[in-house]
Amino acid sequence: MGPKEGKRFKKLGDIGEVIASLVLEESSFKNIRNLNNEKMNVQFADFYAEKDGIKYLISVKARNKYERSGKLNSRYKLGKNLISRIESVLKSVEYKDCEPAWLTIAMEEKTCDAYFGLISDLNGKNGINMSLKACSTYQCFAKNRPHEFESRDFINTYDNL
Repeated sequence: MGPKEGKRFKKLGDIGEVIASLVLEESSFKNIRNLNNEKMNVQFADFYAEKDGIKYLISVKARNKYERSGKLNSRYKLGKNLISRIESVLKSVEYKDCEPAWLTIAMEEKTCDAYFGLISDLNGKNGINMSLKACSTYQCFAKNRPHEFESRDFINTYDNL
């Protein structure tokens, strides 16, 4: 990935965090904290939030809904050594009672979808299946939710097509 694509990827992540904060609040989560505002690159987690007496550590993955080919972007990776990274965070006194979870933000030019699930439901996999069938089993926090972000900041573009 070159510098131009690196900047686009970072911008997509920043947009994802803004949307994540909004959809968590709209989905009745409380005590929502963007951990990246407190300490950059907390292992695994981007957000801390609570709902129905459960404390969550949430990894947010914002991606383009479609690949440059036009095909559905069907898997969002959570990164290598997922379980050991989660275990490392859960050793902290602050997060020891938290449930590891994920929130995906599937971006389109003018709308986005947001899905939520638990890491334990991934059965040891380090990626989130984003097929239509899989998404129908997740908690949907947003479907075709309008946004006002400039699509050129996140839409897949490649100089060498």
